[in-house]
Amino acid sequence: MQMTSIWSKAKFILSASSLSLVIGLIALYYTVRRTRTNLVVDVTSELNVMDVRTPLKDLSILFQGQDIQKQNANLRILGVRLVNEGDTNILENFFDSRIPWGLMIDGGRLIEARITGSNSQYLSDNLHPKITGSDEVDFEKVIFDRGKYVALELLVLHDKNVEPQVRPLGKIEDQEGFAAKVFKGPVPVQIVRTIAYFLTGLGTVIVVGFAVAGIGSIPSRIKKRSRRKWVRYLPKESSPEKEKKRQALLDISVEHGLLGLKRIQRIINSEDSRVKAFGPRRVSVEQAADLGPHLIMNMQLTPDGGYFHIPSPFESLVEAGVVHRTDKTVEVDVEGGELLSNLIGQLSEFDKQNEESPGTTGAHEGSRHSKG
Repeated sequence: MQMTSIWSKAKFILSASSLSLVIGLIALYYTVRRTRTNLVVDVTSELNVMDVRTPLKDLSILFQGQDIQKQNANLRILGVRLVNEGDTNILENFFDSRIPWGLMIDGGRLIEARITGSNSQYLSDNLHPKITGSDEVDFEKVIFDRGKYVALELLVLHDKNVEPQVRPLGKIEDQEGFAAKVFKGPVPVQIVRTIAYFLTGLGTVIVVGFAVAGIGSIPSRIKKRSRRKWVRYLPKESSPEKEKKRQALLDISVEHGLLGLKRIQRIINSEDSRVKAFGPRRVSVEQAADLGPHLIMNMQLTPDGGYFHIPSPFESLVEAGVVHRTDKTVEVDVEGGELLSNLIGQLSEFDKQNEESPGTTGAHEGSRHSKG
């Protein structure tokens, strides 16, 4: 028997250690893996400044001293959005220093470029779009954080027969890969890094050990969460007093399910069981010292000073009025008994539906919600 117990503990430790090692390696990989940069350029809108569908003989549209109507040219405003959709922040040194970073217009002449919006004040203040040449706008090489964007408007003069196209200019490097990060640096750095990895792994083992100890309660928590969602869709009672009784019973149904409600029903149907269950328990001073502060706070000392009275575990039903208690009797409220019977029937149907269709709880809930 003792060898079996030792072997069970050894298997638990080995399992927890193996799991923690795998989790630690996965976490380490995702920490130092190559992170991809992805700066996306989208054309979000196109708008002609003047839209003349039918050329008129005597109509002149002058721009910078030239009649663009006679030249068959057009002025168009392009809305452009730059957003960092990559895995990491783009730092200044990620940009290739030999190549400008910006946008280029194919099939048109760039007249003006200005920032119209951003979710980063830093980008709005420091991007500084600058037109260079006739078809290019350059930006400052700034820190472009992940998830941040900047919107621009580009005024482009182009031939009406040619659609101007926007394309990115420049190159952004990805970060270093796994091997380069793990093994980079002199020997002292490697030693310190090895110690840090060991301590990280040890901490992971400890955390996973505590996590494994709580795995057994996961099914119970899932059931409680399912029942808690379910009771939200039950119709409320018309009077505050009746609703208070219903809520007390719902709390028990969420915590203990159908079996808990049936246990309450068996107790209240028996006079002897009611007196025992809803009456305060009497414990000695020595016994009370072992029950913990959460119970001691609700204890009442008997007149002789030798015992404590601990409230019933079903005290909430007394406070809600499901059960009426006096010094000598414990009686069941008629309305409370009916509510309990109805709730048992509803929860029985809920459990039956879950057994028949375990993957459709949400559908049953939605159905009940629509009926309510």
